[in-house]
Amino acid sequence: MSAEPVNLSREMKRAFRAGKFPEEIITKDMIREVTCTIDCAPGTPNYKEFKVTEGMLLTKVPDNLTPPLEFCDMLLKINGKAVTTKKQMQEEIYKLAKANKSHYLAFTVKRIISCERLEIRNTPPNASARKPASKDPTVKPNNGYTYYKIVLIYFPKSKLGINIKSYADCVYVATTDNLWGSTTRRLLFPCDTILKIDETLVSDCQTCQTALKNGFARNGIVTLYIERPIGTSAIAFSHGVLSFDRKSTDPYIPEDVVQKCSEQLAYYEKNGFQEPPPIFRGYTKDYSSAGRVKVTNTVENKKIRSDDINPAILKPVPPQMSPKK
Repeated sequence: MSAEPVNLSREMKRAFRAGKFPEEIITKDMIREVTCTIDCAPGTPNYKEFKVTEGMLLTKVPDNLTPPLEFCDMLLKINGKAVTTKKQMQEEIYKLAKANKSHYLAFTVKRIISCERLEIRNTPPNASARKPASKDPTVKPNNGYTYYKIVLIYFPKSKLGINIKSYADCVYVATTDNLWGSTTRRLLFPCDTILKIDETLVSDCQTCQTALKNGFARNGIVTLYIERPIGTSAIAFSHGVLSFDRKSTDPYIPEDVVQKCSEQLAYYEKNGFQEPPPIFRGYTKDYSSAGRVKVTNTVENKKIRSDDINPAILKPVPPQMSPKK
């Protein structure tokens, strides 16, 4: 889903680059003013490594400044001095780096805090906490979760940055890239369950993808309702879902090796397999008539039992996921 294109109108892209978002969705209480103080080495940072939009949204910063800076923070001040243009920003950073002395950089930014914890009574109807308890080990536990309402904004040049997997009418976040420019950076985590997107209840991957694309295309913003496991049984079940039926990929074998093996196999099929000559060329004693070794025809098979361990998470596999003995 990371590479899925989203078609935003030119007017919407222009408004987002200017830092203007729908006020009915991005309310004033979601916008916080944050000051990030960074200890910089002499001659750093390089002002050329900073990029901003016309609305002073940060789209690129040096790798060692993230965190605390986040993608599309709106830059307001540098060391207490207001900056309103890209040129002003570069001049302030250049002056400090040119002195070639250790210094502090204090970036004051506006950041959208788009994660809100929900009470169970405010969760969607498909939340696990609203379902009856079951003793069936293949059914998702109905306790041990926290719930969040998350607002995702399709910032300029951003990407979604997640992969999903569905199981038993639930859509799980399988992986996240958590990189600079990811819309879901530090908002979604593996094992999270996506319950609802805007007004659409999610039960499979296709519904999830369609709701995300339609929501972003409509106004560049979608609202997600997330179920996050925190209890032991809930975490174990979610890990089991993500690791279950994961096919192992064979290592890549060069073409010349495959060709050589095919030729050798064809030779053996045609001429038969011959015993290779022995490596040891010296004298060997014949022990065929020795009486010290006794061979019997009785074979007793003993089963050695061991717990099934998932090597990906180094935890015991839940009983419902274990292969039959």
